[in-house]
Amino acid sequence: MRGVDVHMLEGRRGEDARRRRLVLAIGLCTAALLPGCKRGSDDGMGLSVGLDGGESETAGDDGDEIPADLDPAPATLRLLLQRQYVGAVEELLGPEAAAAADPPENHAINGFDAVGAAQLALGDAEIDAYERSARAVAEAAAAAGTLDTWLACDPVGAGNEACIRQVVGSFGRRAWRRPLTDEEIERYTAVGTAAAADLGGFEAGLRAAIAALLQSPYFLYQVEVGEPDPDDPSRRRLTQYELASRISFFLLDTVPDAELLDDAEAGLLYDSDGIREAAWRLLERPRARESLGEFFGEAWRLRNLVGLPKDLATFPQWTPELAEAMRGETLALIEDLAWEQEADFREVFMADYTFVNARLGFHYGLPGAAELSDTHTKVSLAGHDKRGGLFGHGGFLSLLGHVSSTSPTLRGKFVLENILCRTVPPPPPGVVTDLPTNDGSVTMRERLEAHMSDPSCRGCHEMMDPIGFGLENYDGIGRFRTEDNGQPIDSSAVLDGEAFDGAASLGTIVASSPDSAHCLVRNLYRHATGHIEGPGEEDALLVIEDAFAESGYRMQDLMVEIVASPAFRVVAEPE
Repeated sequence: MRGVDVHMLEGRRGEDARRRRLVLAIGLCTAALLPGCKRGSDDGMGLSVGLDGGESETAGDDGDEIPADLDPAPATLRLLLQRQYVGAVEELLGPEAAAAADPPENHAINGFDAVGAAQLALGDAEIDAYERSARAVAEAAAAAGTLDTWLACDPVGAGNEACIRQVVGSFGRRAWRRPLTDEEIERYTAVGTAAAADLGGFEAGLRAAIAALLQSPYFLYQVEVGEPDPDDPSRRRLTQYELASRISFFLLDTVPDAELLDDAEAGLLYDSDGIREAAWRLLERPRARESLGEFFGEAWRLRNLVGLPKDLATFPQWTPELAEAMRGETLALIEDLAWEQEADFREVFMADYTFVNARLGFHYGLPGAAELSDTHTKVSLAGHDKRGGLFGHGGFLSLLGHVSSTSPTLRGKFVLENILCRTVPPPPPGVVTDLPTNDGSVTMRERLEAHMSDPSCRGCHEMMDPIGFGLENYDGIGRFRTEDNGQPIDSSAVLDGEAFDGAASLGTIVASSPDSAHCLVRNLYRHATGHIEGPGEEDALLVIEDAFAESGYRMQDLMVEIVASPAFRVVAEPE
């Protein structure tokens, strides 16, 4: 059994009339996930809630057939990512409330926040943080007047209880991504009416009810446990509401909008055609661009740029503003390819243009930098300093360097693991990974080649370093250079038997490798589903890869094909 304990705070009568802690324990075990699990029993200490989540929805005969050999990952609960929590609050209660939201930080597992969110339990500190955040959100929404947007009755005429019940039902449906049961509506209405009586008014009661709803596991988690697949008892199909939630949080980093919930209620997400139609509509929203940028900020570490430590004695040019300009450069190229051009996304590795502001233009020594503004502008590289695509971006080169030097090893390792999804084994136990400083070598290449003479180091470094050697013309913050410690740089390199020299030629090799598209599909799928794919999902992912290729490698098509895939819609029995 795997358990997750979540505390929901709803105010308390007595000596401290403003707080009552209701402990909501969710047991994530096989029995609790199956239909018939008892919901809503109060044991006096807390509330035991099964995970069937409202009305059962059984796929009709017109739904897509799930391949018999598809073996999905086990059902689970997945905590909302920090940005998804804030995005949900903004969607529900507006920007002022979102600014007050302060959820706990994410913790990545296997390189992905979403995987960590599916595996890590909450501790007391995180539970307290969610309580403080929910209360602050409710207060900010009340001050901004956005709570009133959910109010469709007059508390003076209809009474506090009737109006709080109405808000609980309508707000709860959006926040929990499904209709509330009558019992749930009564429970949260009772929280609000009790708070209104204790704290002196309707608004206080409404704030308490909203804060309580925002602390429920049905808000904090993506509940992805499904219902039995009539064609295969070992699998579970996500319910329509669970699927709507998974689609929206993947594509938009926020709760489903009212139209998507209506689609779920009407059963329009049972087949791939209905899912594709909904997905294309969601991709028209500005949030879709932001969400994709957040994914690449995570997968390609762009979010680590601001605050990245560099030795200012070696790199006095390094500033937070320069780091932010580098982050913006890569995100602008991603957005241009995915949304403006709707082009072959593999061009991200070999584009002969980029997006810079004046600060970054001067940093690269680009002609015409003096004419640039603070806004990122598309400029031609025209072979300038062998730059082209991601590998010539200052952000990539700075992130994968040491504090005061370059690192061919880190650059090569990133290309192999994060761009091509190839495995680089860890160093053998006891091996000293630090480079010698007094071996007589002068350039970084010479030092690493001497390091590779050690048989215990050779295996891994022969995989990684030759790729990084081709980028040695770029220093630890991405400036072009021709010398290292006063000696000419040898930037000749090889990847997959193909020689290259510089970022542009490396990008051409990577873009033409089938591993780059293969890796992009898998990384995006891992983020979307919160788990590392297993062998039983491989065939489904190959179908997505084929569809990606047939679309001309367009990013929006890839996102739509992921959500339309049978692998996105089913889970296995919980472990």
